[in-house]
Amino acid sequence: MYSIHKIKAAAAALMVGILLATAFAASARAGNGQDGLTARQWKAVQARARATDRYYRIGTYSPVALGDKQRAIATDQYFRLGRYAVIDASVPFQWSDAGIGAGAMLGALLVGGGLAVALRRRSEAPSPA
Repeated sequence: MYSIHKIKAAAAALMVGILLATAFAASARAGNGQDGLTARQWKAVQARARATDRYYRIGTYSPVALGDKQRAIATDQYFRLGRYAVIDASVPFQWSDAGIGAGAMLGALLVGGGLAVALRRRSEAPSPA
């Protein structure tokens, strides 16, 4: 009986924590990310940031980033990934793998059901006085 009260108290505390986290997250998202700037000022800040990136060759303007993109395309072509993937439709469905998965799922359900019945019977048993 005492453990049930502890579980209920822990669940209530967890629920209060989730509600508080949701409330704080909603209030944090209320801003538009512009820190009180007008739309025109925000566009100016973004343009200035892009110009700085271009001048110092950082971010998307860095030679490394441009080289990484070309390297990724070459890797996709070599290993036939992404849009270069070749799908082989001749591979049949693997019934043996599906049977193993279904058997494992059935076994897990039986074990879980047995544990649930055993725990329920144990909690319903009259306690000695």
